[in-house]
Amino acid sequence: MTHRKPKPRQMSRRTAMACGGGLVATALGVVVDVHVGWDPAPGRVETQDEGGAGLPAERARERGQAWMPDATRKPLAVNFTPGGIREMRGLVLHVQEGENSLHDRFSDPAVECSSHFWVSQSGEIEQYVSAHDRAWAQAAGNPSWLSVETSGFASRPLTAQQVDALARIYAWGMVQHGWPLEPASTPLGQGFGIHSMGGRDWGGHACPGPLRSAQTGAILGAVRVRYSR
Repeated sequence: MTHRKPKPRQMSRRTAMACGGGLVATALGVVVDVHVGWDPAPGRVETQDEGGAGLPAERARERGQAWMPDATRKPLAVNFTPGGIREMRGLVLHVQEGENSLHDRFSDPAVECSSHFWVSQSGEIEQYVSAHDRAWAQAAGNPSWLSVETSGFASRPLTAQQVDALARIYAWGMVQHGWPLEPASTPLGQGFGIHSMGGRDWGGHACPGPLRSAQTGAILGAVRVRYSR
């Protein structure tokens, strides 16, 4: 579930939502707006992340592949920050709270949110934002983490096909971007994390919910068994 709840609009239950719904962790408070600044690209307004200091350029890891070869490449024209990844801590799991591809939704300038990847319930992978660019998925975590939305709802676990697809994304990130084969529990950690670990600074969401959060171990286990080199 990406960072910001959009303006109310007519949607069916099957329509991709990504940012909305009942997973907001009210005990942490809800961040309904974030700091606004200008994107480096002319004409594009950045509203969906907070800057935050990253590693100095001279200490940053040499960049790996920008686009995952096994993913269907569907680059966005809006709702991301070109060149905005300052360090590469790992991958953050989100739940869509809806179904169907998110490309059209993330292509709407009014939505002001995005993710690097989306995984369907059948295991299809789409990539919307380059790994060198900053998606607008988890507010203050955007400069340091890649993001993946998963089709479906927090009330239902990831499918076996989604677990395998997430393992393939993570194995690619290990090779190309140096992600460690371990879970991350805080924004200062490294590895495979969940949206809710960022608390209020990441939007105050409970995303991806207890069921999908509990499957991160199975995803890393699949990486270890099937895809580690």
